[in-house]
Amino acid sequence: MPSAALRFLTLALVLFAARVEAQPKADAPPVADAEPLNIGRTVRISLPLTGNDDALHQAIVQRAIDKLTADPNATRDRRPLLILELAPREGDGRGSEFSSCFDLARFLTSEELSRVRTVAYVPRTVRGHAVLIAMACEEIAVAPAADLGEAGVDEDAAKPLEPAILEAYLQIAGSRKTVPDAIARGWIDRTQEILKVETEESIELVTRAEVEKLRKNRTVVNEETLSPAGALASFTGREGRELGFVKYLAADKDALARALRLPRSAVDEDLSLAAEWQPIVIDIAGPITPATVRRTKTMIGDELKRNSANWIALRITSTGGELRDCLNLAQTVAELDSAEVRTVAYVPSEASGGAAIVALACDQLVLHPEAKLGGGIVEAEENQPPGLQIRLPAQRPQRQADNRDAAVEAVRESLAERAEQPWSLLAALVDQRIELARYSNTQTGAARIMSAEELRGRDDRADWRKGETIKPAGEPLKLASERWQELGVASQVVQSFDELTALYGFAAPPREVRPNWGLELVEALAHPAFRIFLLMMAMAGVYIELHTPGLGAGGFVAVLAFLLFFWSSFLNGTADWLEVLLFVFGLLFVLLEIFVLPGVGVFGVGGACMVLASLVLASQTFIIPKTEGQLTELRNSMGVVVASVLACLVVALVLRKYLPQSTLFQRAMLAPPEPAELAELAYREALVDYGYLVGQAGVAVTNLLPAGRADFDGELVDVISEAGPIDRGQRVVVTSAKANRVLVRRA
Repeated sequence: MPSAALRFLTLALVLFAARVEAQPKADAPPVADAEPLNIGRTVRISLPLTGNDDALHQAIVQRAIDKLTADPNATRDRRPLLILELAPREGDGRGSEFSSCFDLARFLTSEELSRVRTVAYVPRTVRGHAVLIAMACEEIAVAPAADLGEAGVDEDAAKPLEPAILEAYLQIAGSRKTVPDAIARGWIDRTQEILKVETEESIELVTRAEVEKLRKNRTVVNEETLSPAGALASFTGREGRELGFVKYLAADKDALARALRLPRSAVDEDLSLAAEWQPIVIDIAGPITPATVRRTKTMIGDELKRNSANWIALRITSTGGELRDCLNLAQTVAELDSAEVRTVAYVPSEASGGAAIVALACDQLVLHPEAKLGGGIVEAEENQPPGLQIRLPAQRPQRQADNRDAAVEAVRESLAERAEQPWSLLAALVDQRIELARYSNTQTGAARIMSAEELRGRDDRADWRKGETIKPAGEPLKLASERWQELGVASQVVQSFDELTALYGFAAPPREVRPNWGLELVEALAHPAFRIFLLMMAMAGVYIELHTPGLGAGGFVAVLAFLLFFWSSFLNGTADWLEVLLFVFGLLFVLLEIFVLPGVGVFGVGGACMVLASLVLASQTFIIPKTEGQLTELRNSMGVVVASVLACLVVALVLRKYLPQSTLFQRAMLAPPEPAELAELAYREALVDYGYLVGQAGVAVTNLLPAGRADFDGELVDVISEAGPIDRGQRVVVTSAKANRVLVRRA
């Protein structure tokens, strides 16, 4: 009995102590981590890896190592961390070239990398040869649902795997020992069966052939097939963690920072590592007009050629403009190779309408916290893209809907394949009817903002699941800066432009590029109205020159006007040597027709066509139009030339009527011969007699200024006009003939 009471008392004391221990201690201080945070930097590797991408990333990694090891807190016992984030641009990264990935992987396993601790971070599914990069790192962190594997997905399944490729995978796996050889074989070789084998001593990952060898020395307790023969192996982050080759599970960068004991900023891409930047800043302020587009394109082209600029910031403060101009500028920015030139759009206050499309066409978007991006839906007739019909009044909503459809199609055609952003996100800035939602890929874990229409056009549409609605149909696309960053559209939100440049580690502020007087002069000369004036003056000068003897003021004016026309076209980026050659040879053919081969017609017509073609091509940036916008530009170019020809005809009619009576023209005419010359001329004329031609009608085969040639029933005769110039092709009548001196007048 006493022993039972003692046991009861002991049990009561234990329960009371446990209850006291379980009570919350509100005023107890938190336990602080004595261990300091690690040092680290992140390098983003965009997939697929092709061409010389491996060399570019090796240079970036080398710069990261130099900066990490220069940190005074870095020691041999506490190596800094280098995180390599494998980021597919689209899909799962397949398409990476084996040679590029292998060269980068060998660099990551070299002695140089021993100064840092390399960690591969796989936030989304990665397939293809890019898995070599993960294998070459000391540690691997993967999102729980992301897949890593199927390295041979780009190899021809109908052909045997090249032994050199398999040997390369085993070489990288053996260098780091991060991934077991069996897993590496299963990733690249479809013929391998990968098993998890439990023996009395351990659990091992082996191939089917290795199991038979294992049975000879050990007792196999259990075996499990991880990847069957005939298929490439692939494992999620959770599966890789269980198998041991994935060290960390990190669903996002916050989790990665906690797992690696790093500051949160260390797991974001270090923008200062990307290249030896040659930065410039171009301001786009106010409405985007054709002049704005030409000015910006010229400044970008000059900086790329002359100063090797590779970082271009567009500081945008604009409410947009005509959609055709905004798309033109956005297309120019999107066409720049992101591997060679980084484009960054910075919006300090507002970029709405078409200006928002320009901002989203850049490689990166950076916003001020109070900036307004989006809204300002483009619907007015002055803002419609090329080929759109003028917006009708409200009682014709169907026509307005057609116009918006054409605007969306214009966005798709010009930017869908070039811009980093989904086309439906750009089109939603034009058409309020588009609904945007956040979709997630169940196979790769990728997230993307798009519309239902864009989803229907994807081959992998069955793998995407719709999430939250970003913009309901019927509402303008206008979000706060933090929301744009949360959705992954904006890469940074900064308080000032200086803070943006600090992210890239610029030693000095980027140079601001502004139009100089020469560019302003070029813009003035390239204006359609002035181009018409130049062509009109040039053609009028040619007309005057052809109707006056020798080289005079008309020729000088024509040459000067044509020089200004082609010079401004060259600097404006619309003309090249092709246009100049067409013009020069066309002009030579016309002169050949007039003075050497009169009456043939082929050289004259062909040369005139070449001249007109050169003038049209010198007003545009393409030869054969392929889009609706280019067709509109072609019509505008032809309109300039046609307007110039019509204006020249008016000037010619005026000159034809008043020029012969002017004092200047009469002074330009040849003076009558001296008496001695007349006597000599009479003697020569006595040798030939054209008296039989008096009264006959013919056709002038050259311009009579006043002398020239005329055709009388197949007989070419040198004639002289007795009453002012006569144009080629007009009918003439012989009024008198003394020997070989034949005088004519208009019939």
